[in-house]
Amino acid sequence: MRIIFSVLLLLTLAPALNACAYRPDLNQGNFTEQKDVNLLRRGMTREQVKYILGTPMLTDPMDTSTWYYINYVRRGWSEPEQQMLVVKFNDNETLEEIYGDFEKSALFDSSVSAR
Repeated sequence: MRIIFSVLLLLTLAPALNACAYRPDLNQGNFTEQKDVNLLRRGMTREQVKYILGTPMLTDPMDTSTWYYINYVRRGWSEPEQQMLVVKFNDNETLEEIYGDFEKSALFDSSVSAR
């Protein structure tokens, strides 16, 4: 009888003990900041974009002209946050367009050599 009581007590208290558990932060993907996105200019080469933003998290296997920079962060028990930046290149393999969760710089359309 005492064993059954102990098991029932443990099963009753288990959810309460789980709520006190530590959940470490989880960071996955590319850490992209607006200051880095502001450095991008139309006409940059793939190498220049990779130097600024790093290696993309995903590339479309059917269309290698599109790169995806994805950042996923979950802090403790809070809801996860996800940010994405999509970088598109033209047939000359130079930067054509960017869009996603970051604002395009007002200087994006300026010449690469004007920096």
